[in-house]
Amino acid sequence: MPRTLLRTAGTSLALLTAGLLLVGCEPAKHAKASPPPSPSPTVSTSAVSTPTPQQLDDSYFAEGTCARALNPGGSGTTSHYEMVPCDSPNAEAKVTKRSGTLTGVAAALPHGADCPDGTDVALDLTQNALTNVARNRSAWACLRNLHDPHPGEPGGGGGTGIVVGDCVYATKNANGSEGVAETRCDGQGEHKPEYKVDKLYVKQTVSLKGGTAQTCPEDATVSFTIPAPPGTLAMNPTVACAEPVD
Repeated sequence: MPRTLLRTAGTSLALLTAGLLLVGCEPAKHAKASPPPSPSPTVSTSAVSTPTPQQLDDSYFAEGTCARALNPGGSGTTSHYEMVPCDSPNAEAKVTKRSGTLTGVAAALPHGADCPDGTDVALDLTQNALTNVARNRSAWACLRNLHDPHPGEPGGGGGTGIVVGDCVYATKNANGSEGVAETRCDGQGEHKPEYKVDKLYVKQTVSLKGGTAQTCPEDATVSFTIPAPPGTLAMNPTVACAEPVD
């Protein structure tokens, strides 16, 4: 009888020990799951900085400042420039003269660039790409390249207008009439030179009594009217006299 009790107690102890081991091996049903790791911060690469438009006042392209072309090869109202420091390797041209910023009614009147001789580009600041322009403002900047070439020099093929020493070639206008366009005299331009200007004179629309009308020299082969400087209206047209290029 005592042996039976001892066996039963031993068996109960063994079962209790085994049950505790099994309970310890089961995963906790109510334990909280570990939070997922926080994602690493990312830097957006979609944002691209853009130049801030500038107001058209006297500080914009002031005389003595420098600029670089955004569309090389443009001229007049088709040129777009941005201001850069003069000691920057990107500096291409310098403002040699700047017209005052006109406002109101004066801005609506054609006043022109009035650039000095040798100007490579007359820049209409109201048409410049980076300008936030009000409609009642107007200004021009005269630019000269910091390095060669200088299309504004006589024979250079560009600048603010045709001068003595420039070369031209014949063109056809949209209405079928004949015209001329400027090109380099050294033959390095897109078009070969055909005529060289040797005289300019202003043709008076009203003849003064006793006055002598100017004409081209007898040996001049062609003559043509020069368009008015950028931004101006010429009351009296300027005539150019030219001879063939040898």
